[in-house]
Amino acid sequence: MCRSKCLMFEVTVAVLLSSGILFAGGSLKDRLARFSTPGPDCYADGSIVRDGECYALVWSPAGSVFSGFNADGTPVSSNDCVVLAGALAQNGKCRDAVFQIPAKVYEALAGGEWQVCLVDTRNMYGVPTGVQNGKPLRVNRWGVVAGGVTITEAGDASAGLRLADAEGTRSVASASRANRLSAVPGTLTPPLITALDVGDDAVWLAVDGTVPYLSYTIISGEKPNDLKTDYFSQVIDGDSSAEIAIGTLKSAKRRFFRVKRAE
Repeated sequence: MCRSKCLMFEVTVAVLLSSGILFAGGSLKDRLARFSTPGPDCYADGSIVRDGECYALVWSPAGSVFSGFNADGTPVSSNDCVVLAGALAQNGKCRDAVFQIPAKVYEALAGGEWQVCLVDTRNMYGVPTGVQNGKPLRVNRWGVVAGGVTITEAGDASAGLRLADAEGTRSVASASRANRLSAVPGTLTPPLITALDVGDDAVWLAVDGTVPYLSYTIISGEKPNDLKTDYFSQVIDGDSSAEIAIGTLKSAKRRFFRVKRAE
């Protein structure tokens, strides 16, 4: 039931970066979800979020806690919804943002729990990949923004003043951190090593069956049942349309190899 409800958001919900404006076709009974963070918001390693990073509005049934993200941007639980996401980070924090939720959609989700999450969408170059059709393109790690989210009717003329002037009415959260590892979708098959090339100084693996929302690395060792983190391995983003190549330093202690998700 919830999954079908979530599909309604794909064409009807949008992001506003200034208050007091309704989109064409919008209703005064639509809901406005407004929030921001004071910053500095951080990734799991403590570095400050980069401009263009993602914040997402999520929903879960009443009395429950959001289950978290899969790496492909979907919720772990089919009962939860990733309502909308936007590339909202600027100067280390979430800039003032308003999500407009159509009245009929909000009514269908009445009684549930609404939260905002900071999402780490960076690729192997450390650049946020952002969102597509209102959903994160990838999720490395995520974290709940403290303070929740304030939702008001679009037709409430005084809401904008209350949100801007009344401390605690508008959802201005404390600094947030994306430190929870996303899950790998249960339907995803492990990557397959298709070739191995041993050079004078390096070992290269050709790998098939990867996906662009995950980064991959090598674990290696002297024995096939004792593989450990390979600190010389590259970290490469997946590619669903072609094989990828991952290299590591050649060594007598690196005789067996496996490819895994880089966390």
